[in-house]
Amino acid sequence: MSAFRVLFLLAVVLQLPAYAKPLVKPTGTAPGSIQWQPCNSIAFQHWFSDGPPPAGLQCGYVDAPLSDQNAAQTVRLALTRLPAVGPKKGSVVIIADGPGSPGLNPKIAEQGPAWRLQKSYDIIGYDPRGVGQSTPKISCQPTASEETPSPDENDIPGAEQQARDRVAACIKQTGADVVQHIGTHEAVNDLDTVRRALGEPALTAVAYSYGTKVAELYAERFPKKTRALVLDGVVNLKEDDFNQRINQERGFQQSFLRFADDCEKSGSCPLTSEPNLAIQRYHRMLRKLHDAPFVTPSGYEISADDVITLTRNLLPWRERWPELATALRKIDEGKADDTVTDLIDESYTPDADDARMVITCADMAKPDTDQQLLRRQRQQINTAASFPNYLPLHEYPLETCDFWPYPGHLEQPHAPVLSTALPPLLFVTQRYDPVTPYRNAREMASSFKSPLITREGDGHTLALTGVDSCVDDAVIDYLLSPKKPRRDKTCR
Repeated sequence: MSAFRVLFLLAVVLQLPAYAKPLVKPTGTAPGSIQWQPCNSIAFQHWFSDGPPPAGLQCGYVDAPLSDQNAAQTVRLALTRLPAVGPKKGSVVIIADGPGSPGLNPKIAEQGPAWRLQKSYDIIGYDPRGVGQSTPKISCQPTASEETPSPDENDIPGAEQQARDRVAACIKQTGADVVQHIGTHEAVNDLDTVRRALGEPALTAVAYSYGTKVAELYAERFPKKTRALVLDGVVNLKEDDFNQRINQERGFQQSFLRFADDCEKSGSCPLTSEPNLAIQRYHRMLRKLHDAPFVTPSGYEISADDVITLTRNLLPWRERWPELATALRKIDEGKADDTVTDLIDESYTPDADDARMVITCADMAKPDTDQQLLRRQRQQINTAASFPNYLPLHEYPLETCDFWPYPGHLEQPHAPVLSTALPPLLFVTQRYDPVTPYRNAREMASSFKSPLITREGDGHTLALTGVDSCVDDAVIDYLLSPKKPRRDKTCR
C-alpha cells in the first residue's frame, strides 16, 4: 500500500462549515424527553439521502453537555426509533462501528430470531457527536483554494506538510473547542445521556466494532446503569493504538491469504492459494496500475491505491468476497466497468473518514512523543501486512494525529475494572476477523467474566443481521433474559 493513502485528500465537499453551526444551550435531559416525530416529515427528509425512511420510523434529538467541564454548552445528537411491534418492554440502543460511522436507522434482520426482539423492544439508532446528522459536525475538507496536490511517494516532507494542513483544516472547520471534546470519553457519557432521555433505568445495547470500546467503558463507568450489553467485533482495552494497529494489519494479511485461497477455488480470480505467489500476482497488478492507471470506457481512472482500498473494504465481509474476486479479475484483464468503479466509490466516505481521523486523534494524540519513535512505529505498522506493500519505502511519513496539537484524553490501556454491580455481558466474535482479531474477544470476555459466542468462519460483526441464526438466537436470548446463566458457545 502506498504510504500516503492515509494522507490522501478526498474530493472537496462543499458544505456549511461545522463551526458555523452554533453549539446549542442546554435544555436538560429529562427522562422520556425526546420529541419523536415521523422521519418522513419535511424536517428530517435530508437525513435519508439514499431513499425514504421505513414506514413507522421516528426521528428526534438529544442534547448532551459539550464536556465534563462545560455543561453550559451542548452538542446535539440525532436519533431514530423503530417502535416495538407489540407491547413495549424497553429500548435496545445500537452502538455503531467506527469511529466516525453514522448510526441512524440501524439495519436489523426483519425475519428470523431478530423478530423476537422487535416485538417488544424499540430499536434505537443514533449518530455519535460530530457524525452524520448530529451537530456540530466534524469536517476537515479544504476549500477549493486550500486544496493541494498529493505529494510524490518519496516526498516525506510534502506528505507531512499535507498532514499539518489537514489538522489545521479540521480545527478551522470544526472548531477548536469541539475537536477537544469529540472523542470516546465523551461518547461514553453521551450514551448515558441517551439512556436517560429514553427513560430507561438501565442500558440495553448492541455494540459493533469500535462501538464495543464505548460499551466496555460504559460498563466500567456506569455498572449500575447496565442491564445487557452485546459486544460484537471486540476492541481490546488492554491494547494501545500502536499494538491494535499492528494486530489489525496482521489480521488483514491473514484474511487476504484466506481470500486468495477461496478466490482460486472459485475459478474467477487472478490470485492463487499459494501465499507468496498470490502476493506476487497482486503486487504485479498494483505496479501495473501505478505505472499506468486504467481508464474505464466511462472515463473513470483506477489507480493502485483504489484497488488496495477496495480490497481492504471488502475483505472483512465474507459474503462479499465473490464481488471482490470478480472486480480483481476485471481489473487484471483490463475490463473494469461501472460495476467495479461503483464498488471503488463505495469504499470512499469523506465525511466518515474525517470523523474517524478526528475522533482517533482526540483519543490517542501525544504531541510530545519523540518523532523518531513515531517514525519507527509507522514503519512497523506499514510493513506488518505484505499484501499492500508493492512499493516498500525506506521511510514512512508521520501521520495526521502525530501533528495534532491537543493531547488525547482517553483512558490508558488497562485491564477492565469490574464492579460487583455489573451484570454479565455477552461477547461475539468470528475466528478469522481481520479488523478485531479473535483474541480480543477472548481476552475481554475473560476480563469481564462474561460468556463468549465464537462463530467459526471469516468476517467482522454479524449479530442480528440474519447471517447466522445460531449467533442471533444466542444474542436474542441474552437480550430478553440477561440474568439467565449461560456458557460459552460455538457456532459453525
